Amino acid sequence: MTARRIIVVGAGGSGIPLAARLGAAGHEVTLVEAGAPRGDASPAGATSVDGLRDVRSVRAGLPDEPTAWTYAAEITPGRAYRVARGRTLGGSSAVNGGYFLRAHPDDFARWAAVAGPEWGWEACLGALRRLESDHDFPHAAVHGAHGPVPVIRDPGTDAVTTSFVAGAVLQGAVVEADKNGGGPSGVGTLPCNALGGERWGTDRAYRALLGDTAVQVRSGLDVRRVLWRGDQAVGIEAMGVDGIVRIEADEVVLCAGAIETPRLLVRSGVGPDGPRRLTGVGRGLSDHAAVSVSWRARPGFLPPTPMTGWTAAWNTPAGSIAVHPLELLLPVLPTAALVSGDLAMDGPLDLRVSLSTPVSRGFVNAGGGDGVDIHYGYLAAESERHALRQGVRAALALLTRGPMADLVETIELVERFGVGPTDEQLDEWIGTHLATALHSAGTARMGPADDPDAVVDTHGRVHGVEGLRVADASILPVVPSRGTSNTAVMLGERVAELMACEESGSGRGARASDR
Repeated sequence: MTARRIIVVGAGGSGIPLAARLGAAGHEVTLVEAGAPRGDASPAGATSVDGLRDVRSVRAGLPDEPTAWTYAAEITPGRAYRVARGRTLGGSSAVNGGYFLRAHPDDFARWAAVAGPEWGWEACLGALRRLESDHDFPHAAVHGAHGPVPVIRDPGTDAVTTSFVAGAVLQGAVVEADKNGGGPSGVGTLPCNALGGERWGTDRAYRALLGDTAVQVRSGLDVRRVLWRGDQAVGIEAMGVDGIVRIEADEVVLCAGAIETPRLLVRSGVGPDGPRRLTGVGRGLSDHAAVSVSWRARPGFLPPTPMTGWTAAWNTPAGSIAVHPLELLLPVLPTAALVSGDLAMDGPLDLRVSLSTPVSRGFVNAGGGDGVDIHYGYLAAESERHALRQGVRAALALLTRGPMADLVETIELVERFGVGPTDEQLDEWIGTHLATALHSAGTARMGPADDPDAVVDTHGRVHGVEGLRVADASILPVVPSRGTSNTAVMLGERVAELMACEESGSGRGARASDR
């Protein structure tokens, strides 16, 4: 192997694992992050890094916090919204709620249909196993026991969680004991990248691996553009506290996330209107439209010190509740506590209903122009609107019938419309309550060079140029049905595998049988 100088832009869910593996392979890696370490950019009121580690609080990932990028968005035409993504070492993995579900094998099949067999379940299982240390299923063939990210499931023994699971089973759900096991979709407790109530983002999980390599981590550098020599990427230009910084490299890998990566590509002259024309940059935004059914628990039922903020989910297969798959995500903490970090806060809980496999697409407004950074384009298809209505009805059935009914004091939607809202009433309510699950993907997606919407090839190499690659959720042909946090880490691991295979000439990359 010939050691090369590689710049990885973005020290988040994908960038840190990629940099760690490239560094371990002997490359000279510079990992560049716009944000500061969390201890240097604490949210207002936070007194220590430990305060930011509490997985039961998502305060550090809210708009306008110093640990987050903040974007102007449009959920549906004319409906303004604000979005935040992690801007610190670890990216969103350092500030999110610890929801660490793998993509389902069906998701991998959809990706492989577009990007090739390198992105099927079996091809990627080695990366999935290598990234984790699963505390509940360490001996299962599909799991890893020695990876950097600890994975543990909430015991699910509190009254709210047990009633939710039992209620879903009464509605026809199968019990999914291991939601990362690749089996049929159903209801079960959530895998989390947390231990003892503390979040383990990639900044923390991969710290030892990074420390064992020659990776140079440079935080506080906001990358403005890729530098070129003809159509060869030769480095980056960034803004730091002391002004403009230029760093040279043999290859640049963008891991800035599905929002920032296309913006950086456009600033670097790669995009629909750039000198290096790729019409798919920023297009194909795929994310989960979501609404939350707000309810208040009777006194005494909520667990006093839950391990995480969200404990269980019901993932419905297509054709069961609706034509599209859905996810119903259960919190055991009031929303006020989740966003404030104060576990003593009282208030309603939000049972989230989201579309798992959206057909509508949006775009990142990478070139500016209308003051909106992200156009989600949600619910453009009637089938999606129908599915979301059915999902809300399933949530109401959970809360008003069966085991959960004894725990529920009030439900905001029922107080407004009664227990059987009409389609028209639900459409009105959904229109004003619609949000995003913050699982963006697809804005620089994989595909062959003759695909007009493809930006990168199967290995993440940007079409039409040399020395530039993307390795984050931007490259996915469509968002996974179960969130992006685990998948982002897998992407960093998998692209590192594929890069190693390019150097060795060994083909498509390691498979599960090689592990």
